[in-house]
Parts: sequence; C-alpha cells; structure tokens
Amino acid sequence: FRVDLSPGKKLILVKHSEPAVDLELPPSKWILSDRGKHRAGLLADYLAMRGIGALHSSDEIKTVQTAEIVGETIGLPVNAVHDLREHERDGTPIVDAEDWRSTVIESIRNQNEHIYGSKAVGTARLRFGAAVERLMETAGADQTVAFIAHGTVISTFVAELLDTDPVPIWESLGLPGLIEIEWPRPSKILMQLNFE
Repeated sequence: FRVDLSPGKKLILVKHSEPAVDLELPPSKWILSDRGKHRAGLLADYLAMRGIGALHSSDEIKTVQTAEIVGETIGLPVNAVHDLREHERDGTPIVDAEDWRSTVIESIRNQNEHIYGSKAVGTARLRFGAAVERLMETAGADQTVAFIAHGTVISTFVAELLDTDPVPIWESLGLPGLIEIEWPRPSKILMQLNFE
C-alpha cells in the first residue's frame, strides 16, 4: 500500500473490528470476538506507523474495544463520543444475513426514508457528520485523526462528501476496515484498507 504523507489534515474513518454476534443482545451491546481482537491489533500496528494525533470512537462496546486496542498500541487515550454511533437499529429484529444486507442497502440508497431502524439513515449521517466536523475543529493543521465507528455512517458520510454512491463504500469496508480522506474538502479516497 501507498501512504499519502503530503501536508494537511487527514481523516481516517475506521469501521470497528469483528464482533461476536449474540442474538440475545442488540448490536450496540456486542463485544469483539477473539478474531476481532486479533484484527484490531493489526489495525493498531498500521495506525502506529501513521502518527495519529487524536483517536475518537463511537461509544458502542465493539467500537470502544477496537479503539482501546489501537490506543494502547499508539499511546493515545480514546475519546468515546455518543454522536459517532451507528444508525440506530437496536429495536429492529435481526433477520437472516441476505435479508439484512438488502435492507441496509435499501436504507442507504433511500437515506431520507424510514426503512430500517428507529430513524432514517440520513438522520444518522447528519449526526455523525456534525460530530466529525466538531471534533476536527480541534485538530492541528497537519494532523491525522482516526475515528472508529460503523459502516453505515462512515459510508454515507464519505459518499456525501465525495458526491458518490455510498453502497460500494459500505460493501467494501471490512471488520475492521478504513478509509482515509483529506479534510475539510476531500476530492477522493486517499486509501482504503481492510484488516482481515
């Protein structure tokens, strides 16, 4: 892989590592699987080479655990922020994988319609984007900042910035996976990596 080390703020958006799926709990309460912990370590090793200046996370358990593994490796505290959470789906029954995938894609393609979860995906994208903007205001001029969050909010946020289709971005994010863009006016995805 090639890393863009040119000056300017960089934003690294990371989808959390692999959770242990527990159908007795809502997704926001899932913890990392053993494989997810290992993969978070691979992510941490990569981010350690990048000189991250700040580390923010959603406050959902799987994202906080991913961020803590990264933070221990790179020597930064984790700033858990409620507004970085995923599109709210805890009250929605979990269906089989293919039905779930097609429902999420439909909700991503029609972000202003209430299709899945407690609100429309566009509401989550706006909340997430406002939190990222607020947190990036405190970043240094040439700082690289990492946000560990969730696939739907990351893909829709990046697609909105780049005026592109969010579905291929959502489908390409691994557990964990990252997208790097310039900030505040990205023109393209600088890098995309998965750690699987």
